[in-house]
Amino acid sequence: MREVEPAGFLGAHHDGALVGYAIFVPSLKRVQRQAIRRGVIFRWAWSALRGGFALRFSAVWRVLLNKVLFVRSGNRYRSTGDAQLLNIAVVPAMHGRGVATSLVREGLRVMRELRVREVRLEVRPWNASAVALYRKTGWHEAGRTRDLEGEWLVMVAQP
Repeated sequence: MREVEPAGFLGAHHDGALVGYAIFVPSLKRVQRQAIRRGVIFRWAWSALRGGFALRFSAVWRVLLNKVLFVRSGNRYRSTGDAQLLNIAVVPAMHGRGVATSLVREGLRVMRELRVREVRLEVRPWNASAVALYRKTGWHEAGRTRDLEGEWLVMVAQP
């Protein structure tokens, strides 16, 4: 994915160590098309079926179905474009130090430079700290969607 959308891969470092990252993509459809064209999806699925991700066989089908549901809901609650915050993570020792806030703000800055007008994300509604972070950095609720694991809150921001 980094080869397809390199600008949106952001890392946060502290004392020389990676302590957090965020993945913003200006076009989710372009990433999906490239993943299919390059065979990445098929290699991932084959590896999952062969136990490469330490998933039980029964769990593989749930993961695959959830991915299909994610792709199908990709255009819901968008007013323009298909930019997406795909993932963000911070090591637990750095929680509460502003790392995630910096990553989100930088990601929105990168999207603004790329002339993206709207970015979407999904977050579990029970993840109160993440929802608070997104609201603090300019995101608002656009709707809700579901997968096999439960409900997702869909939020959008204008970079």
